[in-house]
Amino acid sequence: MRLEALLSGLENPQPTVRLDVVRVLGMLDETRSLDTLRARYQNEPDPVVRNAISWAGKRLFQAQQAGYSTIDELCRHFGIDREVENMPDAAEQELMQKMQNSLDRDLRDMQGRAGRRRVGMAIAAGLGGSLVGGTTVGMSAMAGALMPGAGTASGPDGRPQIGTNRTPATAPTNVDIDVWVRRLREGASPDMREQAAIQLAELNNPKALPHLAAAFVGDTSPKVRQAAQRFGKILYWSTVYWEMEQDGSMAEEMERRAAAIGKEIKLTKSTPPSESPTAPDGDQKAAPPPSQDVDVSDILRKAKRGRARRKSKRR
Repeated sequence: MRLEALLSGLENPQPTVRLDVVRVLGMLDETRSLDTLRARYQNEPDPVVRNAISWAGKRLFQAQQAGYSTIDELCRHFGIDREVENMPDAAEQELMQKMQNSLDRDLRDMQGRAGRRRVGMAIAAGLGGSLVGGTTVGMSAMAGALMPGAGTASGPDGRPQIGTNRTPATAPTNVDIDVWVRRLREGASPDMREQAAIQLAELNNPKALPHLAAAFVGDTSPKVRQAAQRFGKILYWSTVYWEMEQDGSMAEEMERRAAAIGKEIKLTKSTPPSESPTAPDGDQKAAPPPSQDVDVSDILRKAKRGRARRKSKRR
């Protein structure tokens, strides 16, 4: 749910809808809506909604003064900042691409030599195409194991990188939430209502936000109010994250955040194999070999020095 879509609810002719929107904004500490709420306060005809706007406005002003930001919290929660910090900058990416090109070329050469040897042996042994077919399968398996992205992700030094990738964005759902909404409202114990708030976030249906906001405002238990806000924010962040991934603005945000820590990164979409350029006869074009030989160990040393320089700048 983009902020613009949420704010559009302030123009709804039904006061109950406007009230829900104001409560959601207040629960989320969505500081980007502060100016819109100020303007709406002047024109809001319903006294209940007007009082709610005053309440939300005070909360948002305090959050703004404290430096709260939805995008910052979203990037922290889903590990986006962690991934940006561990990504190679543009210079490292170029070096790594050269290294990958060199490895790809070596793999193609190895496959070609091995294939020719196997074919020669098959002919000599009178085995014909059966052995050749087996070799093709074997070499394909080897190629798959050596292709980029196969198996555990590795860093510039070749060692597995654990915990450096962000959590993937998850599409919002439209699953039925009535049972958990009823438990959130009518649960006999705070524990039951708290669990309902958690489950509503896990269902990832943005329609749960007004119900969580109502619990945040009106539940008698501080424990439930805290859970409603925490998991309401997680649900909202998840939705915003997904939409930013779909329209490409997350890549732009990641580049901006990298620049803020003195790093330049380039996030471009790779062409799927099915969309790779093809020759006139329909065969895929082989990737051109690198223009010069690459010293892999030199690339790794340069990448290591670059990371060390960035860390020293941030201290």
